[in-house]
Amino acid sequence: MIDKHILLVEDDESLQKLIKKLLVNNEYNVSKAKNIDEAKKLIKLFIFDLIILDVMLPDSTGLSFYENFIKNRIDTPVIFLSALSNVDDRVVGLELGADDYIGKPFDSRELLLKIKKNISKKQISDVVKFSNETEFDTKKEQLQFKKQKINLSSNEVKILKLLINNSHQYLTRDLLNTELGLDYLSRSGDMQISRLRLKLKKECNLNDVIRSVHGKGYKIFF
Repeated sequence: MIDKHILLVEDDESLQKLIKKLLVNNEYNVSKAKNIDEAKKLIKLFIFDLIILDVMLPDSTGLSFYENFIKNRIDTPVIFLSALSNVDDRVVGLELGADDYIGKPFDSRELLLKIKKNISKKQISDVVKFSNETEFDTKKEQLQFKKQKINLSSNEVKILKLLINNSHQYLTRDLLNTELGLDYLSRSGDMQISRLRLKLKKECNLNDVIRSVHGKGYKIFF
């Protein structure tokens, strides 16, 4: 089974259902968003292998969302959905750095080929390097120091992935507690981050990779 997760951002309900069915039938995991606000929340929670992004959305344009939120924050390929007549949108999207586009209406075989091609390109970038000696594979959920595996608890893996996926901003305690299944006021998440920091320092010789700012949350640097 293909263990690939795709974010589909499309406000047309019938088209959204059609595309999701096509992707699920081809063994992709799919998360849906009908607007940019929903898409932002999902991007903060998951590391996606690919984003299918409609150019026209109810709360803004896919082009603006890509330029201001996706382009310099996450390393995820984006395929724009655009009406065939909107040549300018396609050109602008590609000029901004988008990976691909497909016109509406589209052939399902063409969409699947574009998805496969762009996901294949991303696979080489699933490894986050914290130093020349330390790297974390977000797909295999494996931390290595000098090619040796460092044991992580399931929560430590979740925390690392959350920090990486929110590297453009601070990871708030609320989001941390929610993802770890903790009570809203719990300090357990803070304690687990402290232990992870200590492990990174002792076993990987990494100092200040995870930093905190009072009232904002935690941020990772790599």
